[in-house]
Formats: sequence, C-alpha cells, structure tokens
Amino acid sequence: MFTEYPFKIINDHPILMGYGQNILVDTGSPISIHPSGRLVFGENVFTVKSSVPGVSTNYISEKVGCEINGLLGMDIINSMPMLFSLKDGVMFLDDDAEYSAHFKMCPLSPMSGGLLAITISVNGKEANMIVDSGAPISYIRRDFVSGLESVGIVNDFSPFIGDFQTETFLCEVDTMVNQDAYSQRFGIPPQAVSMTLGMLNVDGVIGIELFKRYRIQFNNQTVYLPPQGI
Repeated sequence: MFTEYPFKIINDHPILMGYGQNILVDTGSPISIHPSGRLVFGENVFTVKSSVPGVSTNYISEKVGCEINGLLGMDIINSMPMLFSLKDGVMFLDDDAEYSAHFKMCPLSPMSGGLLAITISVNGKEANMIVDSGAPISYIRRDFVSGLESVGIVNDFSPFIGDFQTETFLCEVDTMVNQDAYSQRFGIPPQAVSMTLGMLNVDGVIGIELFKRYRIQFNNQTVYLPPQGI
C-alpha cells in the first residue's frame, strides 16, 4: 500500500507538500535536514540532522525563493521505494512495483554517501552522471562541449561554495533507455565542484530536467523509468 504526497516544482526546485510543510527533494544530498531533527513519511519517523555547517532551512528558503521546512536526501530515499512524478504532481511512497525499464547504473564508492549515478550519452559520448533533483541546472565536464558555442550565462548556487555563474551549452542527450533522445542545456561546474566529481569518478550532474521530463522511481539502489509518455 503506497502513500501519496503532493509534489510540484517551484523556481526549478522539486517540493513535496505534506503536513503543512514544504520539503525540498534533493537526490544530490546524502543527508536529510529538518529543524526538529526528524522527518515523517507515512508511518516512518526518521531521525535527521537539524542543520549542517553553512546549510539551514532558512538558507535553503532564501536560495529557492519560497519557504522550505526541510530537505529530503538520499539517506531516506534509499531506505524505501519512492516514485516522483512532476507530470502528475505527486510522489508515491512505498510504491514497490518492479518496473523493467531502468537506467544503466554507475557504481560509486562508499564515499559518495548513498548518491546514485546513471550512465547516459551526452553529445555522443557516454557520461556517468550523479542524479541531483536539487540542481536547477545540469553540469558536464568541459571536454563534452568542445567546439560548441555558449548559449548564455546563468546564475546558480552551491551550499558549499556560494553563488556562482556558469556558461551553458545545448547538448544532445540519449538516456540509453527506450531509445529516447532530446536536447538539454548543461553548465560547466566550478573548479571546486569539478574536483568533487572527479573524486567520485563521474562526468557531471543531471539535474531537475530529468524529473521534469520523466516519472522517476528510486528503488533498491536503482533509478527506474515507470511507464510514461514524453
């Protein structure tokens, strides 16, 4: 039996709504945060961080542009099946249906803290990408966009390095699932972020665009694509 939560996008950030609270869904965060030190989903009560150095719900609210009461990270997401559908405006908790279509998973080291990475094709080259719903912009190593012209500069932020700007490039993406391909904009990660991605042996980050385009299920350390139309 699964539980439904309203789920929508605000300022390019995915927000769960329940119990009168707005919870940011951030699959790029290893940990969950709530000022009370706990998050409740269905019949499950999780002990979480009340804050981490430099990151509080007040800080997240300021950057997202709306009130955020907590952050749902991979420590909880990895603990039970969750299906996120911006298409339908809902998140299904404990939806443990076994879907056949799933991304090619890229193994990460234990230092990743439970983050998940998938292998896709970007401009005809295989790319290992961390799935990060909290990223309004996706990022890729500069060599993947060699020879392309910038399509503009955008502003972004990281809790660990603050505000920054990045050039963006329009890239051809193939999910390598169901022969589905599309065009998407990518930025170039700042040096500090590039170093972290290099330590994790990945090529970039695939952000909210993935969740805008597909219904996504996290189940048993795998990212599935439930039945859907584009």
